[in-house]
Amino acid sequence: MSARRRSVFLLGLAVLPGTIHAQVGLAVRGSSLGIGAELSLRSGKNLGLRLGGNYFQFSRDITVERNRYRASPHFENGTAIVDLYPFGGVFHLSGGVILNYNEGRLSAYLPVTLNGRDYTPAEVTELSASVTFKRSAPYAGIGLAGRGRIALLVDIGVGFTATPIVSLNGETTLTGAERDEFEARLAQEQESVQAEMNRHSWLKYHPVLSLGLKVGF
Repeated sequence: MSARRRSVFLLGLAVLPGTIHAQVGLAVRGSSLGIGAELSLRSGKNLGLRLGGNYFQFSRDITVERNRYRASPHFENGTAIVDLYPFGGVFHLSGGVILNYNEGRLSAYLPVTLNGRDYTPAEVTELSASVTFKRSAPYAGIGLAGRGRIALLVDIGVGFTATPIVSLNGETTLTGAERDEFEARLAQEQESVQAEMNRHSWLKYHPVLSLGLKVGF
């Protein structure tokens, strides 16, 4: 190798150490965001990038404003996170964004009560609700991630998802003035539930606890 080419090669090593030591990883994770997969790139000792997706759904019964619902929380989200390794080891500080399609879906057991009035199943045939969030939410956290061929991943953080938005929908056989009253009571019920959520500031945050296993390449 000529002296000139040797100089160019050494200069490349000096300015691009992250490229020489880069590691690509593929991980599976279980977290409070759901179950998902993640692609990562650690481009040197101090910087990493992760892109992931999560999905999960389950059902349970809950009571809201005297009505019993079958609730089906639906987790569907993506993450784009930058990791800073201040000491060049396994510990990192994280910041990024959650693409948030999480949603709560609720279906009421009949009969139902709306703003103080009871409705029979013949009068109100269906009452459902949805709880939605901002589509994008900032994320901040800390974690541990090894660089071995197989590594355990641990992350703790929070997504700043803002107060959830409630929407109520109902089907009725009522007509005329009674139907107008039903729709007014439905709107008042929605306002009451939303006001209750607004009073709980902790609902603006989504705590994230994540465990995973990564294979590096």
